[in-house]
Amino acid sequence: MKETSNKFLIAAILLGLAFHGSSIFFTLETTYDALIHLFFADHYANSWFEPWNYEWYTGFTVQSYPPLVHQSIGFLSMIGGLKFGMFSVALIAIMLFITGAYRFSLMMTANKTVAGYAAVLAVFSSSFVETLHIFGQLPSIVGVSVLMHALPEIYLWLKTGKKWYLATSLSLISVTVTSHHVTPIFGMIFFIFPLIGMVIMDVSREQVNTMKEVTFKLFLNSFFKLFKRIVSFGMLSLVLIIGCIFPYWLNSKANPITQVPIPHGSRDNFLEITSSGLVFFLIPWGILLILLPYIFYRYYSKRYLFFGLSITICTILGTGGTTPVPLKMLGETAFNILTLDRFTLWASILSIPMMGEFTYRIVEGDLKELIQSKFGAIYHRIIGGILAGLMVFMVIFTMSLNYFRPSQPQKIKMLPIVNFLNQDDHDKWRFLTLGFGDQMAWLSAQTNAMTVDGNYHSARRLPELTTRPIERLENSKFKGVAGIGSLQQFLTTPEKYNLKYIFSNDKFYDPILYFCGWQRLRQLENGIMVWERLNIPPVAAILPKEDVAKWVKIMWGIIPFLTVLVAFVLNIQMLWVIALKSKIKPIPDFLKFPTTYNKFNRNVLRITHLWSLILAIAVFYGIYLFYLKNDSQRSPENAIIAYYDALDFKEFEKAHSLIDPESKLPIAQYMLEISVTDGLLSSYAKMDAIETEITKHNDSTVSAKVTSQWITPLEKIEKVDYKSLSKHKGKWFIQPDDLNNDLPPDQLYSDNATKYFNQGRRRITTEATHHEDVLKQPVLEVVSAKLVQYDGSYAIIGEVQNIDNVPADVILKGTLYNDNNKQLATYNVKYHIKHKLMPKESSSFRINFEGIAWSRTQDSIPDTFNPDEFTPVEFEEQPTKFNLQAAGNVSGSDLYKNVVLSAVDIKNETINGNLFNSGIQEITIPQLLITYYDENKNMVWVDHLFVKEGVRQQRKQDFEYQILKDGNVKIINTDMKNIFVNGLPNDAIAGKIVPNRIENHSEAQLQKIDHPDFSYIKIEINTYIGSPN
Repeated sequence: MKETSNKFLIAAILLGLAFHGSSIFFTLETTYDALIHLFFADHYANSWFEPWNYEWYTGFTVQSYPPLVHQSIGFLSMIGGLKFGMFSVALIAIMLFITGAYRFSLMMTANKTVAGYAAVLAVFSSSFVETLHIFGQLPSIVGVSVLMHALPEIYLWLKTGKKWYLATSLSLISVTVTSHHVTPIFGMIFFIFPLIGMVIMDVSREQVNTMKEVTFKLFLNSFFKLFKRIVSFGMLSLVLIIGCIFPYWLNSKANPITQVPIPHGSRDNFLEITSSGLVFFLIPWGILLILLPYIFYRYYSKRYLFFGLSITICTILGTGGTTPVPLKMLGETAFNILTLDRFTLWASILSIPMMGEFTYRIVEGDLKELIQSKFGAIYHRIIGGILAGLMVFMVIFTMSLNYFRPSQPQKIKMLPIVNFLNQDDHDKWRFLTLGFGDQMAWLSAQTNAMTVDGNYHSARRLPELTTRPIERLENSKFKGVAGIGSLQQFLTTPEKYNLKYIFSNDKFYDPILYFCGWQRLRQLENGIMVWERLNIPPVAAILPKEDVAKWVKIMWGIIPFLTVLVAFVLNIQMLWVIALKSKIKPIPDFLKFPTTYNKFNRNVLRITHLWSLILAIAVFYGIYLFYLKNDSQRSPENAIIAYYDALDFKEFEKAHSLIDPESKLPIAQYMLEISVTDGLLSSYAKMDAIETEITKHNDSTVSAKVTSQWITPLEKIEKVDYKSLSKHKGKWFIQPDDLNNDLPPDQLYSDNATKYFNQGRRRITTEATHHEDVLKQPVLEVVSAKLVQYDGSYAIIGEVQNIDNVPADVILKGTLYNDNNKQLATYNVKYHIKHKLMPKESSSFRINFEGIAWSRTQDSIPDTFNPDEFTPVEFEEQPTKFNLQAAGNVSGSDLYKNVVLSAVDIKNETINGNLFNSGIQEITIPQLLITYYDENKNMVWVDHLFVKEGVRQQRKQDFEYQILKDGNVKIINTDMKNIFVNGLPNDAIAGKIVPNRIENHSEAQLQKIDHPDFSYIKIEINTYIGSPN
């Protein structure tokens, strides 16, 4: 018989390349994983045999991920750059997937037309579209596609016993292993075991007349007949799985994953968190959900029985945390390490042959005849149209998911950042990106500068990262408490990791940067703000690395490419040899078991109709619930939630539309009232939770108490508002709030200011900075310091003064020792100081000693982020002495001091007062430092308060502060001999510059309070200005 080419397969390949090949240029770079693979590829392109990479996490090994896809991208990048390599590999992956789906379906159904239909449908399978265009998981796609190519070869080896097929199947398995490690391990269970069962069924079937006559005894006999082949294949493929990526397994043993599990949407309960259900369940299944009864009916027929079991397990595991079953099946550890959406992906790939078969039967087979005879030709066309329409809808919906819910921030131009890092040795320090999304990997691929962060969480090494469920620091605000807690440890002690520069693409992080002592350097032309920290030593010239043996490096560099060459020679080149000889090609064994499609089971059709009806009801019910939840004026609660949501996302027009129209409030007036206030709440807060409680209710008016929780970079804020609503024409509206009319007396103000400018390097040379260009460090004096214990934790408190005549940026570092001078802990001052001091200005300070938070497993992560709650260091011994290092650097920025305290009123443990801004800059976040003294006017404790609202120019802002209830502070050591300023002893400097200091002239600032433990307090003001003019 003459071989004819399969029109469907050719059409599928052309369609796939045209559709996916043109769209990857728009989608691939915004996916979750593609840029990470690009970074790894860049590593191989620059150092093929060296597994250690210094750029992320202070160094990690790339042997923690199978290298084939990365090495291919790196190799192709020699021709046309990294992105050329990535797109080329993506095109190869698309080709492999379509042809793999064809060969897998041909093996399953033994019908070329059915396999052709399956290949065309595989192009538009929504799970493939999502894996490629939303997740960007190239290694997974390559792995599963090559596995599908291997299945027919495995079938032929088990069935015929020809050694040639053993060689081809093992060569393909080895390519699968080197491209993705999880695919072959689970592929063994979900693809190869059921295939073995099917081969045994086929061998048994050859000994009798029909499939019905196959008994269990006969099945067992056939199993023992094939036992040798099965075991030899199993053993050899196990050797390959271990051997081909042996360095990976070595590394896994040397560096086991010891980190806190990172929450992943595929483990959620899909009924509660519907967005996860959509992305990790509905989209991957797509149109297949309608065909489930047919797929299960076919897979539970005798020949495919084991595939039926396999797809059932995959389906159940893919439901994530919706039922407790997956957790019990996988066990705690595997459930927390694996992302469960891969099981749904595998189930949808297992369904491809049956999807092709169903399509063949409804388009030109017995199902078409059955529907036409039962319901008429028109009905058949309508059903076909609906199914095709749904399929197209799923593809468009999946492709456009990133458009409606962007997974990445807008594309950032990297060139200005790369140029900044290259100039003036800026890459001698580490940097950190904030708000970059996965684009940080693309930045790392373009520069040699190193970062403390990274984007491959299995390789994280720093304890500050591994002890928290946070993927990377870069998006820490989305992880709430844990995220910001982790970030602030890096910001407070950056010299630990030589971290000097921060590139911020999100102004949310500005306040925490400022109050941790960072300063704005400049805004780059792509809009990225550069922050720097003074007094950070550069990265050492020689960095530590974990080296591996030379043979391991050579294996890692050579074997993956070798597997591709061997597989290519065995599988593709031999096809050419066979094709050029005019020998008649024997029919592969799996084509000897075709299914006859002559009578479609009527019950399956009935159940499919019923099932589709159930699905349709569920979908419409879901849409109805969504409508009820989002119809913003249906009930008072909905109106309030919609109003706060609009304010949270700064959609003021929408918020104004919910204000009672009868109040005649024009939008211009409303915008003025709402947008003039700046501050922690209005500029830097994200709403976390909201509760409404209706207090008074009648038909047309309602009073409500609204409690909203806001996460800000500095602390979690609870805000309570009282709103009244009224009902007009069946819709609920909110009454506008009263306005605070605090008017400044004059219109125009002038202000004379002393400003500073530091030239930096004056000569153009890359030599060390000239001696006369080095600025003298400002002289500081630590006026008082003591080690105290309060509420179970230790702290150093005291007062520091700038005694020079230039403004200073102050960094304080405290270290605790025991009696034998053994160092116990060291930490920097965080919020409790004014980091910028004008000449002769002083500030109280307090240094907390933080451990790496939650590094002990029994520490439960607190639900709310409270900056005063930190994990104190656990001391094995009692700290008795302390050492304090103060460093001053000349600072020319953030020196706004025009704010005064007035109308302070202290009664019943509360301090009320207001702040008056007498200058011409708007203060975004005012901070109060409150210092407590005992009856002898000795300092005993320092506390702080962030005022929630900003203070506009020439206006005042009220504040309220609760005095600490428990004041039992234990003073451990007041000895000030181990205090150094800029490396010199504090006493010597103080004696030279201020020889006759007036000891207690600052006591005039103290305010008397009535408290059992404290007698006086002092209030100091620190200000953060969001956009200095």
